[in-house]
This record gives sequence, C-alpha cells and structure tokens, in this order.
Amino acid sequence: MGEEDKDAKLRKWPDDPDIRPSPAVESPASAKGASSDGSRQSKVGGQSQSLSESKNFEFVLVTDNESRRQVRRHAMRQYMHQRRIDSITRLGVTRAPAAGWTTRPISNQPHPQPAGASTYDEQDDVSSKTKRNSPPTAEEKFNEAEGKTPSRQLLPKTEKVKREPTSPLLVPKLRYIQPHGVPDHGTVRDPFSSYPVPIKGADHELIQHFVVTYPSMMYKFIDSAANNLNPMKEIFKQLALNDELPFQAMLAIASKHRAGVEGKTESVQSLTHKMRALRLMNERIQMDSKTANDGTIYAVATMAVIEKWSKDASIERMHFRGLASMIKNRGGMQVMHNSSPFLGKVLYWVDFSCASKATVGAALPWTGAIPDTPPTGFDFLDPDVHFYTAHTSTPQGDTEMFCDQYRACEDFLRFFRHLHKLEHTALNSPSALAYTETPPRIKSFVPGTKLHSILTLLPDYDHGIRDIRFIDEYTCMSCLFFIAVALYHSYSTSTPFDPYLQWLERAIDCINPHENPSITSILWLFLQTTGFMPGEDHDNSGARCWVVSRMVRITKHLEWKRHGTIWDSIRQVLINFILTQQECALGEETVDAEALTARAKMRDSALCGERGYFWDEDELRREILDVRVPARSELESLSGIDDLDVPVLT
Repeated sequence: MGEEDKDAKLRKWPDDPDIRPSPAVESPASAKGASSDGSRQSKVGGQSQSLSESKNFEFVLVTDNESRRQVRRHAMRQYMHQRRIDSITRLGVTRAPAAGWTTRPISNQPHPQPAGASTYDEQDDVSSKTKRNSPPTAEEKFNEAEGKTPSRQLLPKTEKVKREPTSPLLVPKLRYIQPHGVPDHGTVRDPFSSYPVPIKGADHELIQHFVVTYPSMMYKFIDSAANNLNPMKEIFKQLALNDELPFQAMLAIASKHRAGVEGKTESVQSLTHKMRALRLMNERIQMDSKTANDGTIYAVATMAVIEKWSKDASIERMHFRGLASMIKNRGGMQVMHNSSPFLGKVLYWVDFSCASKATVGAALPWTGAIPDTPPTGFDFLDPDVHFYTAHTSTPQGDTEMFCDQYRACEDFLRFFRHLHKLEHTALNSPSALAYTETPPRIKSFVPGTKLHSILTLLPDYDHGIRDIRFIDEYTCMSCLFFIAVALYHSYSTSTPFDPYLQWLERAIDCINPHENPSITSILWLFLQTTGFMPGEDHDNSGARCWVVSRMVRITKHLEWKRHGTIWDSIRQVLINFILTQQECALGEETVDAEALTARAKMRDSALCGERGYFWDEDELRREILDVRVPARSELESLSGIDDLDVPVLT
C-alpha cells in the first residue's frame, strides 16, 4: 500500500467506518519489523520506557480479514492481561513461587535475552491457544522466509515457567493496594440480584461493616453458635433485604459508624447514603402517611439513631415524633408486638438508648386510642388519675401531653412506693428454717458474681463514635428496671425470685463462659423474652417492655439534675432492692440461718430509723416535672377540689 493512499484514507478517517483507532495494534505492513524491534529493545535496556510507549498507538487500516484477526487477538491479550493484574491486585499478595524456582538478585543492568522473548506468561498462553485455531500470521511467514523459528520455541515449556523477569525496564512493577482502591472496585457486586438496590464495591463493604464490625465494636456482641445475640443479622435479613428504604437506612448508619471509626464526624459516603435514605423516606411518607410498613418504621428509627450520634437532639426529636405517629397508626406497641415482634424489640431498644431531650411523650404509644391507655396487670399504673388545671390558656393538645407526663411521674413514684411496701411485708413474713442437710443456697446477685459486676461496673471502651458512653448508662438502667419489675411481680404473687436470677446467670454463661458479656447483650436477653423467664406464664403482649420504657424515660429527666446525684441514687436504690432479696432470701419458703440473721438485721435498722425511705417525693416530683408543686395551703384556697391528694397542674 502506498504512502499517498494511506494518507488519503487517514484524512477520511472521521467519516470512514472501516478505520478505527486501536491501541498498540500492528498492521500487516509493520508486522515484518516486529521481531527486529523486539531484539533491538532487549539490546538497548537502558533507554527510557517513555520512548517506547510513545509508539504504542497508531492508526491502522483494517479492511482485510487478517488485520481484523490481529486486532481481535491483541485486544484479547490486553484484556486477559489486565484481568490477571487486577485479580492479583485484589488479593493483595504476590503469586507464590512454584517448586523448582531459583532466587537470583535482580541487578540494575539488564541481562541479554533471546530476541522476541515474551515477558508475560499470559500473553504466551493466549497466543499459543490462538495459533491452534488460526492460519499462520504475517510474522510467522516472515520468520519462515528468513529461516528462523519463532522465538517462543527457543525454550522448552518447563523452562518458560521458571523464567523470571530480568529487567525492571521491561516488566512493570505491580502495586498492591487495599481493596477499596482497586480501579474496578466500582463494579456491581451483587451477581444474583438479591439486594433491593444496585450495590457497588465500596457499598458492599458497608454490609460487612453493619453485620460484623458495627455490632462487635459498638455493642460488643459476641456472635457464636451458642447464642443468637446479634440483632444486626436479623435486621439485615428480615428488614433490609426486603425493601430499598430500610436497606438504604442500613447503609447510612453503617457508613456513619465507619466514618466515626476513621476519626471523622461525617464522610462523603455517610452523607450520600443519609441523603438518599431521607429522600426515599420522604417519598414513602408522601405516598402513604397513615399505614407505614415495617421498613419505613425501621428507617425512621435508624435516622433517629444517626442524629443521636450527631448530638442533634432537635432532629432526633423530630424523628421520634414521626415514629410515635406511625406506631399509633399501626395500633400501638401492643399490635406491633403481635404483628412484627422483632421490629417491636428493635423499637424498644432504640427507645431505651435515645437522648433524654429527644423523647416525645411519656412512653411509646401502647394503643392507637386517644388518649392512650396503659396495659393492665400492673397495679402501680393508674389510668384514672385526674388533674386539676388552674388555668385555661393552655391549648388542649399541650394540656393532654402535660397530663400524660404527670401520670407517668405518679406511676414512677408509686412503683417505688409499692415495691418498698412489698419488701417490708416480705421481710416480716415468717419462713421455715431449712434443714441442715439442705445444700447451701446459691446467690446469683452478690459482689463477685457476673451479673453483679456487669450491672455495677460499666467498662469504658471505644465504641467507634465519640462521646456516646451514655448509651451504656441508659442500657444498664433499663436492665435494672427489668429485674425490679420482675421482683415486683414475685412479691405480688408470692413466688420465689431466685429462679429468675438463676436463669439470668445461666444465660450469661451461655453468651460468654469466660468473660463478662456486654451490657447490651444482657438487655437483649430481656427483649427476647419480653422480660419474663422462659416457661413463665404471661400474656406475651410485651407489656413489661413498655413499662420499663416508661420508667426509663422518666429517669432520663433526672440524668443531669443535681450534677447527676439523683440518677446515681435511683440506680443504687434498684441495686439495693435486688441485694436485699438475695441476702434475706425474701419470697422463699425455706431460708437458712444466714438469711434469718440478715432479716433480723434489716428489721432492727428499720426500727432504729437507719433505713428509712429513699427520697422526698415532693422534691423528686419537682425535679421530674420542672414545675413548682403547690403547697397544701395553696390547694385549700382553690375551689372545686375535694381530694387534696389529686395532683394539680399550675
């Protein structure tokens, strides 16, 4: 082909479909000099690599079948070569040397090499496979005409495997980097289309972070065959995989925690997934704002957790207000427990750990009715408490909210008052002395036991998110209330309480027989059984979880009152209730001599006035409600109040 014809065709290249740019493709005319160029390159090893790379691209005319075959062969070589490099890079390790290799130091000067010897084994393999199914190329015809054999046949097959690259100029060095830095890491990583949204490599790592890293670092969940106390797995399987909105919310909270692990408040990844989740959530609420499904409710709860980590109580409160409205539209937590029991446990978990300023109302809605009614079976919950309002300027909605807060405060004070009376009754009740042959009684909650150390000594560790240790404080208070409510039920029904603590002790040993499990693991023991011992007769409505949630919300109002002394006082009162039952064997039919001695000591201290009531209820009521409680003389001047024990809203 003449130079003039070639130039003319190149000038027509933009309009000619037969002319294509192809990187590093040799035309038949240039194939004759391929062997001589390879030998010349091996002789000049000290030249710069950029000089050779400048000739790698040229425009070729592919009008005949032979040229097109060479283009396809070269493209396949480059594709397989790049696939091999990317696979090795993702593994992050070099290829293990085969048996029989010899280690030789690579000098700075290149060693002589047979002309045209291939540097990459994969190119040899591809070319050898191609040659078996295609006619001889122009390069092979040229070699036969010159009386030479192809350079690939100079060495036997076994020697070719053992060959090492000898010149750093001819062999590019691979850089082994982290998986998230691989160039093709943005490709889709869900080959079976099992995820509700397309997932790329960087987002695929968030799933592993959510299921493994996040629960083990944030809550110290231990995943083993002996226990199933990793709720993140169930959230992923039951909620995230079924809907794009909870799946996106899962990615948002995982990326938020991952940013905290890396020492950042936010990252581009966390903000991106958060905005996507909020956009999907707004679209879902606009479509159906009344009957929210499980995925939407979980997404709203997850957004509240993210804002809690961001220390933005106003946005967290907004999410909790929407969450309460959705739960009420679903029929309350009573219906949620029956229709979606796992989601109900997750919602209680989120409510236990929410910030004190983010709570809306005195508890999660128990029913969908207005006003809400508490569950039955708890004599310290009184839904018939009425309040006298001494002014009429407050809107009706705000008045109802204030009255609900007052009822919760009175229920809180009444619970401790009744539990103290039940303890006093059990302390003075007669019990038979156990026989001397009876095995000694095992105490499950005394200093030195696992349960006692878990509930009294909270370790400080890296959660991945800064300044979030208060979650463990809230969780510990919730566990203490679960035990206290169970003790209240034991005293009220005159049933032994030791089996309940023994069940807890066995469950803790199943979680981790060698070390103390985390406080969140103990909380999930209560959530899985709704606070009851397995096999215990109960209505299975989740009412005990609701009562604990109501008590914890009231306690959070006292968290920072008087520099935290009231919070510590409530925590110690709950611990003392359990310790007194264990030391005195209260509620047991038979007691040993040690328990009788402890009972006598307790009665003597009560008679001497050393062990009185815990606090002044009027002062505690003022701290809980942040209002001034009127004195009795002020109540007498108000007309229309027959019972002076009725709380007054002023």
